Amino acid sequence: MRILHFHDAPRIHGGATAYLKQLLPQMAARGHQNLLFCLDEAPEGFPDAVATDFFAYRRSQSALRRRLDFHHFHAPLAEHMKRWFMAQSPDVVHIQNCAAFRSTIFPTIYKMGLPILMTVHDFTLIDPNPFGLDRSGLTGGLRNWLDRRSLKAARKHVFDNTKLFLCPTEALRDGVGFPLEKTRVQRLPIQPVDAGPLPDDRLRLFFAGTLFRSKGVDLLIEALSSSSDPQLQQATLQIAGTGDLENHLKKSVADAGLEDRVRFLGFCDGEQMARAYAESNLQVLPSRVPENSPLTVLEAGTRGRPSVASHAGGVPELVSPERGWTFRSEDADHLRLQLESIAHDLPALANRGAAMRDWVRTEFAPQRHWDCVDACYQELAR
Repeated sequence: MRILHFHDAPRIHGGATAYLKQLLPQMAARGHQNLLFCLDEAPEGFPDAVATDFFAYRRSQSALRRRLDFHHFHAPLAEHMKRWFMAQSPDVVHIQNCAAFRSTIFPTIYKMGLPILMTVHDFTLIDPNPFGLDRSGLTGGLRNWLDRRSLKAARKHVFDNTKLFLCPTEALRDGVGFPLEKTRVQRLPIQPVDAGPLPDDRLRLFFAGTLFRSKGVDLLIEALSSSSDPQLQQATLQIAGTGDLENHLKKSVADAGLEDRVRFLGFCDGEQMARAYAESNLQVLPSRVPENSPLTVLEAGTRGRPSVASHAGGVPELVSPERGWTFRSEDADHLRLQLESIAHDLPALANRGAAMRDWVRTEFAPQRHWDCVDACYQELAR
């Protein structure tokens, strides 16, 4: 079977890209031929795709032109897709992330008679401004109205033209409001690993993700810098990832006098990530936006590392009181209080980490996940 995988921006090292890099070799091993189509730039780092293509959009155009292209029918993209898709003759189109051009992509694929399977990785289908663009000033109200109008049209295109949605959490399924008859809850695949015992000398924090405002790393730094608790003042933090706030965050760490306790690791490969997880005993996810099924929480969990994370999106479904801690989203003071409490009860890290490890290894078994995806392909191709 020929599967055309669609991802808008695989250059962004987020959860959807990490998932796709697992998906392609798994499907190739099952005899499927993988095709890959992306937006923005040529895809790299996907050796299991037998053919790849991309659509290069000229970002230098005006804001009005970009709005019209992103939120309405964009004929150049539609024609490009038709030519390449027809040449490749896929049996199923499997979409990962798709935040722009929805009013072009979904109806174009549907009109070609190709069944669409969509793995949903985030809450952007209820976010009228998923790119976090500035909506202040005299025209802010108008642009907000246009955002909501565009979102309503995009949701209709996605819901009408997609055959099947796979949601990693019930919170995502219910929060976005997918048609229930088209939607299945399917946990992400998490490979079991052994990272050894937890360090028990002090609180050793770890954050992994993109260094954008949405991830809330500044809230974590604020929580550490504002604490006068002697136990928390001994805590260390390692930050893995890159992004447009990296220099700002480093300056905040220096201004707070935390340079001897906070270490920026930059982009980490698999071996470096494994080492960082092993050196930690608590994973922190301070996101400002609702997270769906954050990989860092699950990857830490399968290593017996619990998490403290923002109480929003799918996080409460994953991080129960028995398996970790949550705090009010965007509330640095509440995060500080949680960290201070944990710092005074280090044995709780091992207890909740063990519970999280057992739960992840049961609920997120990789073989069960890939079997389900394969079965969905077979079902849709029929």
